[in-house]
Amino acid sequence: MSQIYPAHTVTGAWHQLLQDAGDSCHFSMDEEMQSYLVYMLMRHTQDIDIADNVMANRYLQGLQSQGQQAIEQMRDVGDQCLLYCGFFPERCSRRLVKTRYYMDLGRSAYADLSERMKQGYATMYQKLAQHFGALMDVLLAMRLLDGTQSLNSGLMLELANDCGSEHARHVLANENIHVMPVTPWRNR
Repeated sequence: MSQIYPAHTVTGAWHQLLQDAGDSCHFSMDEEMQSYLVYMLMRHTQDIDIADNVMANRYLQGLQSQGQQAIEQMRDVGDQCLLYCGFFPERCSRRLVKTRYYMDLGRSAYADLSERMKQGYATMYQKLAQHFGALMDVLLAMRLLDGTQSLNSGLMLELANDCGSEHARHVLANENIHVMPVTPWRNR
């Protein structure tokens, strides 16, 4: 049975944005994944120091940690990498790091988290790792829904070619820029 989130709540607004973005890039999220993303977005809304984090260091700390601390660190690395890829790919470029680096690191963090948990939320984290590219597309689509925050064509080409972003391919096609076809992440 599907949950109903009133649109006038913060949770309802995030759910609606995710639903609209998922629809625009033809990716359907199950309720568990959509709820996780809503609470991830709410949790990181006030995270003003996200740009200051060195993800590789946090990932290594998470690998070396145990128990709840390791779970929280790996979850935060996965979440922040997903946010970087979907909402802030231009920050990756400014740091002279390919978006694909954050994609691989985030996917690895979620996969490691799934292995550590072995039960409970393990399946959800495995789905997040498996569909990281499609979720990045959903966040990109969310960011671009109103059409005012478009990314430059060079960055969109990087997302399409290096990250397999179907959303970037669609945006580029609308600008009459065509890229070589690749297998989208959601089918890999």
